[in-house]
Amino acid sequence: MKLLLSAYACDPAHGGESGIGFHWGWQMAQRGQQVWCLTTTWGREAIDEYMAARPNDPATARLQFVYVTVPAFFEFLYQWQFGVYIHYMVWQFMALRVARKLDQQVNFDVVHHATYSSLKMGSWLWRLGKPLVYGPVGGAQKAPIAFRRYVPDWFRTETLRSAVTWVLTRFDPNLRQHLRHCSLVLASNDESADLARRLGARHVRVFLDTGLPEAFYGAKLPERHPGPVLKLLWVGRLYPNKALPLVLDALSRVAPRVRYHLTVLGDGPMAPRVPGWLAQYGVADHVTWRGSVPWSEVCVQMHSHDVFFFTSLRESFASQFMEAMATGLPIITVNHQGARTFIPATASIKVPVDNPDETVEALARAVEYLYDHPQERLAMGRAGYEFALRQTWPDRIERLFDLMREAGIPNVPAPRTIGAAPEPAPVPELVEQ
Repeated sequence: MKLLLSAYACDPAHGGESGIGFHWGWQMAQRGQQVWCLTTTWGREAIDEYMAARPNDPATARLQFVYVTVPAFFEFLYQWQFGVYIHYMVWQFMALRVARKLDQQVNFDVVHHATYSSLKMGSWLWRLGKPLVYGPVGGAQKAPIAFRRYVPDWFRTETLRSAVTWVLTRFDPNLRQHLRHCSLVLASNDESADLARRLGARHVRVFLDTGLPEAFYGAKLPERHPGPVLKLLWVGRLYPNKALPLVLDALSRVAPRVRYHLTVLGDGPMAPRVPGWLAQYGVADHVTWRGSVPWSEVCVQMHSHDVFFFTSLRESFASQFMEAMATGLPIITVNHQGARTFIPATASIKVPVDNPDETVEALARAVEYLYDHPQERLAMGRAGYEFALRQTWPDRIERLFDLMREAGIPNVPAPRTIGAAPEPAPVPELVEQ
């Protein structure tokens, strides 16, 4: 199968959306498909380094990156919040021009738009007239307005974002045309699936937007020995919607008898506010903020903690949930959006997000419960670990192929039989784009 992948965000050296964009291309190539990936130049150095380190891997020969650039003026605009939307739209226009030239040479079987994984932004590649897979995409989820005190800069980060979503989903003709032409729309949460159907998408499936990173393949469930202090871990970029203050407020209400310590890993726009938050909630003695650390160190920290505590108020599905489960960490979170849809109840405590005071109290009680029940922590960790092992990238690819066949997309590879080796599929030389 000859696949054109659109991955605006694509970087093997990063997690989140950039890592997901790269893995769709790499894992498709691993499965024996010929892949051309349209992306920006931002991840080029890391991509080149990754591919150069694997010269004998057959996937290296099957995967070709095509870097699409935009005029310098739009690169300049990207540094502002709403300049990102303009940059992305211009990039999509430029990518379509490149894709048309490529298609004349290659004659693609299918197009897959992977990133940005935003439902409201759509894709321009439906104009190629090829079967189009869109997603997994989110974007319909909103932070509950009752929790606005835990989201700094609410007006800029949530109100304006919701306004842009409303305008684009109602007045952007490309979005509706695109969704009507999609052969398959993958939604990363129920809210986005419902919106895609309302906008005209015909074949919509809820699909987890991340897979287990390669570093975890074959990993064993860590052996944990409960100690006198409950070690909690928070990992993420310090953006307003991640709502770190919600965690800190909950910890301030944990019973004094409970010995706990929270480690926060991450940096970002909200970093200057962290010391003030620790003082405001009176938890400075119970929290260590380490800022940004390498991904390898994140993995080490996940192995050395007892519980993953993450309560983002607007999230399709945080990839760190998957990594936490892969290391056997039970999860405390809020019961909405991607966390509600995908995290097993047996692996987590998920509290309602109806009333802020009730939510904070429930989160505090969850910490107390896991402190008092170390064996239950271990059982929850094992349930999460077993779930994560079923979410490897090769498994995600096979599930996608199943859905593509179900949607009637032609030339999709047959299900792989055990022990079968992928067929060779050399990538032809192309002219410089």
